[in-house]
Amino acid sequence: MSQFYIISMFCYPTGLRKFLFLLPILFVSVLCQAQQTNTVTLAGTVTDEKTGKPLPFANVFINNSTIGTSADGDGNYRLGNLPIGTLEIGVSFLGYETVRQTLRFEQPGVKKVVFKLKEGMELQGVTVYARKNKRREKNLKIITRELLGTNSFAKLSKILNPEVLRISEDDNGHLSAQTTKPLIIENNALGYRIFQDLDDFDFYEGKVYYGGSTRFELLKPKDDIQKKFWRTNQETAYKGSLKHLLASMVADSVAEAGFKVYQTIPESMRIFNTVRPVNGVNLLSNHLNNRIVPVRGVKLIQPGELETERLLVSQTVLEVFYTKRKGRSPYADMPYPHTQLTFPNGYIVITPQGWVVMPMGFEIAGDLGKDRFASLLPADWKRDE
Repeated sequence: MSQFYIISMFCYPTGLRKFLFLLPILFVSVLCQAQQTNTVTLAGTVTDEKTGKPLPFANVFINNSTIGTSADGDGNYRLGNLPIGTLEIGVSFLGYETVRQTLRFEQPGVKKVVFKLKEGMELQGVTVYARKNKRREKNLKIITRELLGTNSFAKLSKILNPEVLRISEDDNGHLSAQTTKPLIIENNALGYRIFQDLDDFDFYEGKVYYGGSTRFELLKPKDDIQKKFWRTNQETAYKGSLKHLLASMVADSVAEAGFKVYQTIPESMRIFNTVRPVNGVNLLSNHLNNRIVPVRGVKLIQPGELETERLLVSQTVLEVFYTKRKGRSPYADMPYPHTQLTFPNGYIVITPQGWVVMPMGFEIAGDLGKDRFASLLPADWKRDE
């Protein structure tokens, strides 16, 4: 079964910290407001791959969302009111390896799918610590920082069961980790409990790669004050995010949303092959109409195969700034968070609400690639109208 990732990287002038990480791609179109007649119902059974016996009360969910259900005592599940399009389904059961399967539905109706799970195997080549020790605690701090992030939301987020992490170090300095069962992250900044199957985690020289399946559960607020607090933070997490950018492109509201988008001119069409700094200062204005040109986001959007999909098309790199806050940038005259978007296949498939459903090798370098679990919203999160 294939797994896709967004490669995300901060690359700024020498002296600034650089790191790289992988995010699980959200193969979902669950945000679309489909009519009942255009919805899909997913139904079937979760079984043991070897014996064929049903696995009662297994979790069946849309990856990276709060949408899911539990199988009944006979392993039968039913997940309804899903729109047509591409979905990545996750299935988990205690003691078994979590399954992720990408499904594409082009017609409404009931779709039957049987999920077969393998019993979990012991992780090979991993040092397991029977009790706390200083080296594990040091490595655990690194893993926690890289998974949760370092912003204010991270201070209100916590890994509840770090004992499920199996941590290893190799002679080359790589710090690796996997989970024997889902890592539980309680995010009291945004109001979610996150169940993360960590398939891969590798930290080396300030760079981190990670990926796996993610299931969100809503936390119950203790009062209206906490409910409002969570909603306010969710809105903050959304503003300036990748989802915000893509949704604003579809809606032709990039400028109103606070973004500036520039498209790189192909080398064969440039007046000068190189752009030199002015008095040692790199200015965006010095690159305009030579290396890059401003572009409206909607000009990059085309219809998709389904009504729930859009194509974001660009044969060259896009440079994006979010102007509603200060941030790191390679340009002295644009002191805003900076991102480069690269499309190896010339396009990606998104929903009108801004989630990538077919990444096609999509690469993010810079600010928009920095999200960690402390600031990550589920796929089915909706902005207030």
